[in-house]
Amino acid sequence: MTAHPWSAVESAPTVAVLFDTAGFLRTLPITGAAARTARLNQWLHHHGADTTLLLCDLNPDSRPSGAWPLPVRYLPYESVYEHPQRLRLHLAELAPDVLVMSNTQLTVRYGRELADSAGSALIYELHDDEAALLCSIGDEGHDDAAVLQAAACAAADGVITFTERDATTARALGATAVHVVPCGVDPGPPPIPQPGTAARVVFVGNMYYEPNRRAVQWLHDVLAPALPNGVVIEIIGRYPSSLRALADRLRLRGPVRDLRTVLETATVAVAPLDTGAGMKLKVLDYLAAGLPVVGTAEAFVGIGEPEQWAVETGLAELPEQVDALLHDEVRRRRLGKQGRRLVEQRYSWSTHASNARAAYRAIAEQYRTHPRGTPPGAAARELAATPPYWLREWRSRRTTRPTTTHKDPGRGMSDYTTGNDDSIVGELAEDIDCARVAAEAALDLKFTENAIVGYGQRSMVFLAETAVLKVYTDRGQERASRESAGLRVAAHAADLCIPDVLAHDEMPGHLSWLACTRLAGTQPAPDVENTTPILGQVAARLHTLPTHRFDELTGHRRRLRELPDGATLPHQAARQLDAALAEMAPLAEQHCTRGFVHGDCSSRNVLLADGQSPGVIDFEGSGSGCCYDDLAALVLHESLLGPRDRHALLDAYDTERRRLDPAAAAVRGEHLAYHLVIRARWIMQWAIDLDPDLAAEITELTPWLLTALAGTEEVR
Repeated sequence: MTAHPWSAVESAPTVAVLFDTAGFLRTLPITGAAARTARLNQWLHHHGADTTLLLCDLNPDSRPSGAWPLPVRYLPYESVYEHPQRLRLHLAELAPDVLVMSNTQLTVRYGRELADSAGSALIYELHDDEAALLCSIGDEGHDDAAVLQAAACAAADGVITFTERDATTARALGATAVHVVPCGVDPGPPPIPQPGTAARVVFVGNMYYEPNRRAVQWLHDVLAPALPNGVVIEIIGRYPSSLRALADRLRLRGPVRDLRTVLETATVAVAPLDTGAGMKLKVLDYLAAGLPVVGTAEAFVGIGEPEQWAVETGLAELPEQVDALLHDEVRRRRLGKQGRRLVEQRYSWSTHASNARAAYRAIAEQYRTHPRGTPPGAAARELAATPPYWLREWRSRRTTRPTTTHKDPGRGMSDYTTGNDDSIVGELAEDIDCARVAAEAALDLKFTENAIVGYGQRSMVFLAETAVLKVYTDRGQERASRESAGLRVAAHAADLCIPDVLAHDEMPGHLSWLACTRLAGTQPAPDVENTTPILGQVAARLHTLPTHRFDELTGHRRRLRELPDGATLPHQAARQLDAALAEMAPLAEQHCTRGFVHGDCSSRNVLLADGQSPGVIDFEGSGSGCCYDDLAALVLHESLLGPRDRHALLDAYDTERRRLDPAAAAVRGEHLAYHLVIRARWIMQWAIDLDPDLAAEITELTPWLLTALAGTEEVR
């Protein structure tokens, strides 16, 4: 095919990037290669180069996304690895001036022919010296890697490297048109120093990559024992189950959606790499966050003047250097400011996108007049037929992908959505994926593909055979903290089954999550004999927990916010409830009974199984407060809005309380009425918009609630 007329290339080249990777969660890069590909091409597109990413997403935990900041076409595995002739259709439509490939094997197998079929210059992006890397980690395939990279360089019209060191390698392999386009970073706004209660040392990386895995092992074996007590070493990035044993000394967090937030709250960043290749994006991320860095010479390859912004040292001296920097705030701030200035001036993606565009334009012009690339020989092609090691590993992983489902909420009381509005879930899809992947790594298990979407899309619940994972999408840190504390305290209740907390994370950087054991059983049906008394007994057992265990609980008080003006019947009813509460609160608050509060005490959070004590779940609203809050929830949702007999509920509650605590007082009807009104008013503040049917039921019930509060209607 004839090369494209130069008129289109002079302004900005048209670029097609063929990239196969397991390094994305939707649009979120979780490996260095994926991060470079996404960010560089985003900025190329922003700078006027018509850039399309042809993406073969091989991560089974990922999903296609429409939220990319540049045109992306998803390619199936078969089109890239088994039937590459299908790729010609995409290139014929795109008509790119340059085709960029970074997979060495695929470049050798068909890169030259594919580019020629489209009249495009072929650019081989050499990420690292693969032979040297494999040799350094003891992989016997280093000789084959050298042959393949030489063949890829020969096939290409131009080679892009990240560092001068790799450019030297490319020239030694026979490449003549070599351009260095370093990695970059989005500096963002200047970092704001964050006060911290503990010193935190942070390391970022993909721990499936052997140099990073070795670095984390070194952090566990050498650095952690050498640092003072109380210093936390935090590991950010995906990691294999084999590293879970290191959690005794390291905080393994998995991938995070907001890396910048995590880094800004750290004290010192480390890069203890004894081997590696290419340019280390982690170091640029550290510098953009204003962090001082301690690392080896290998970590800083390609980044100028490390003596100005880092502490460069060998592994033997690195613990001493980290400890010294932890105790020298002035030096930390100086290094952090100098590193930040460096990335602002020399390592922004915007700058390097301009460099890449110029390199692509030069290679495309050379291709027009004098093509350089030569097709690889048969021996190299045969050698390239073996998939790279990272692809073999990822193909062996699971292929299920999580999806969302919606449960029917039932009458009046539910934490599940009733409609199909996935707006919040869609916006937070990558955040949810990050939290789920982090939890799966921490627990060494996989959750099923179905996820339950919480009421108002405040949470996502993933199930495994023996565990439950909840990812909080609203007020996550508060709700996860409440839930973990509530579960631990409730575990001391008599004759109840409470899930055990397996792992949780409320740290900044991604959505908070909590995983606990999965209880057996089903929710008590209202038409089954004896289930109504059980609900009263469950509440009584929770409320008999001794107060000396409440130290870690947060105070519980139902928050009532002012409603916007409205003339509807529910708005009128809410105002009546407000007026009644304002009158009764001063006296009623004096009769509150402090105890453990579940916060959502109802049949939907109780599980019954033959031969077992009742199970209780969903403690995200728990705390220390007035026990009547739970009683109001039971009576309102199970009786006043449901089919159960409230007298049977309360009688069973009183009987069980006296069995466990003979001095316990019986439920006072007038105080219960007060909390019923609070509960009803609390429901109104969200149900008017989210659940109009429930708001209408509360409106219809309001006259009865007001007479009960006034003492003219019997509650007990």
